Amino acid sequence: MAIEDQDATAAGATTKDHLNRGVIGLPSAVVQSAAMVAPTAGIVATVAFIAGYAGLASPLTFAIGTIICLAIGIVVGEYARRIPTAGAFYSYLRETFGPATGFVAGLVLALSYFIVFGFQVGFFSSFVQGLTAADGFSVPWQIFAVALFCLSVGLAVVGVKPSLRTGLIALSIECVILLVVGLLIVAKGGASGNSFAPFDWSHSLKGQSGLWIAVVYTIFSFTGFESATTLGEEVKRPKRNIPLAVVGTVLVIGIFETFMSYASVIGYGTSKTGIASLVGAPSPISSLAERYGNSSLSFLVTLAIVSSFTALNVVTVSALSRMAYSMSRDGLLPKMMGQLNSRGAPGRSAVAIGGSALVLILIFGTVWGPEVLASWMSYFATLFWIVAYVFVVIGIVRFMWVKRRSEASWFYHGFIPLVAFGGLVWVAYGNVHPLPPAPLDYFIWATIGVIALIGGLGYWLRRNRPEVVERAAFIFESDD
Repeated sequence: MAIEDQDATAAGATTKDHLNRGVIGLPSAVVQSAAMVAPTAGIVATVAFIAGYAGLASPLTFAIGTIICLAIGIVVGEYARRIPTAGAFYSYLRETFGPATGFVAGLVLALSYFIVFGFQVGFFSSFVQGLTAADGFSVPWQIFAVALFCLSVGLAVVGVKPSLRTGLIALSIECVILLVVGLLIVAKGGASGNSFAPFDWSHSLKGQSGLWIAVVYTIFSFTGFESATTLGEEVKRPKRNIPLAVVGTVLVIGIFETFMSYASVIGYGTSKTGIASLVGAPSPISSLAERYGNSSLSFLVTLAIVSSFTALNVVTVSALSRMAYSMSRDGLLPKMMGQLNSRGAPGRSAVAIGGSALVLILIFGTVWGPEVLASWMSYFATLFWIVAYVFVVIGIVRFMWVKRRSEASWFYHGFIPLVAFGGLVWVAYGNVHPLPPAPLDYFIWATIGVIALIGGLGYWLRRNRPEVVERAAFIFESDD
């Protein structure tokens, strides 16, 4: 997979108003979304936890999660096909419900990315600190946090192509290593032979309710697949390539994670003892790599985890800086965040967003510890993602049937949004019922409070500074 170039005279011109147009192609957009999903991080962090609910049927939960996220991805793609812009959800909902709603939806999505930045840096720093600890000596985790920040923000300042090249390299490394492990397990028949039992819902460890709860967490492993939409002004033929990148990412990674879940289950064995071993394993994939390969392969899995979180952080900063740039361009964030550097990159936005996130991480991570912070932030970010997705799923119905009725389809703009909405209601319910223990339950009320605050701010702007809210963001129109 290559990162495409285009003649600079046609696509590389930078103005004070626009990002560089058409400088990247479909593969780059796929890298943005796929690296944001971070398939290795997703499977490593969730497979044992999901098995605790779904047991032998864990692969089935990944398959169901793929279907739900595919429906959401199709909805996002339908918007991207008609509104290719770096503003992503902000621009989609502004065009559907008006500037105030666009402001709320855009800020909610941006907050989910901002919060998940804390999860990424906290987990990465703690994990690498553990790898480098020896004979009682340990490098402070804060050093690794700052190093990751410098890499991610530095690449964002240099430009979109270096960021995505780095993401491509890291993504390729992690996927190849995990795929080798999965293929080895399946080729050797696992602990007790290959079987279709992992796709039978009746084998769920905690019955049907356990299966449904497990699906909630499989969907979390997909969050971020929409991030290719932030490249809407820089991708060639955005109305074609952004939808392909979003839907293609969900489909391919869904198959990948379902396969790896299956390999994990049969690797430990389909018996109750095998499932119990999977659930209790501190690092299931690493253990399986050593069991079916050797210690060298297990070490490579460790590198894949580091690679996955590196790529995830790089593309998160890239996406965040573009969302902030688009909102600043509309006067909804400080003007300096809407300025581009000589390379046509929103460098100031990247430094401001990344720097403020790092400061908060260093403060709260020092107080509560990076691992604890990571677990809290992953849950908090998921709540914001759910709200942002609900906005878009409802919005596409109004957008197509009210504003683009001649293009509306009962399947794409009726049935698919209904499936997506049903899945999101399911996920939302699974996240809040029963109420999680403190302090996670506080994040539910914090999410409601923050969204109410954002809504109030949008209303205030509408009443007191209508010229700001009404200012339409630049939308890159294309005939492609």
